[in-house]
Amino acid sequence: MIKKLFFPLLIVCSILTHAIAVAAPLEVAGPEVEIRENNIIVNCGIDNVKEFEKTIKSGVAKEIIFNIELIRSWRFWPDEFVVSKKITRVVKFDNLREQYNVSALYENSLTEKNFKDYNLMKERIFTTGVVNLANIKELDPGVYYVRVVVESKSTEEPPVVGLLIHFIPEVDMRVVEESASFIVRGDK
Repeated sequence: MIKKLFFPLLIVCSILTHAIAVAAPLEVAGPEVEIRENNIIVNCGIDNVKEFEKTIKSGVAKEIIFNIELIRSWRFWPDEFVVSKKITRVVKFDNLREQYNVSALYENSLTEKNFKDYNLMKERIFTTGVVNLANIKELDPGVYYVRVVVESKSTEEPPVVGLLIHFIPEVDMRVVEESASFIVRGDK
């Protein structure tokens, strides 16, 4: 009895994990780093989002998390984490109303908006907008760079996933990109 169930279960697990691994050729656009009025301003997003369009239009809610980190680079020592900002976007397609429901969480601010057009909604959820990461007057002199980590996961699990939860990763996609290094001088 167990042998009869083992092979079909193994096949289902391998198909699901392969589909998740293959369906994420995304890349981070940016990060664009600019120092404006002593503030480190970061703007980034993700490209190649065709797979997301199909998934979202099928009714699966997606959560996209942008972690923007400021890292101090050291020569003979591991790099030092300084500060980070987290931006979370959740999108779900409402089939009855034929609209996209988008929630955005940044710091302590939650905004919700509905979109009829996918292209307008796409700019809202796949980009961070302008993020004020840190003030350079509060940083020690040194060489810094910005790391962006983008993760995506489905907020709803299909019924089969409850049985196979240990075989399927929680995060659908994870992409990391780093900016060019920049120097913060000590003149405050």
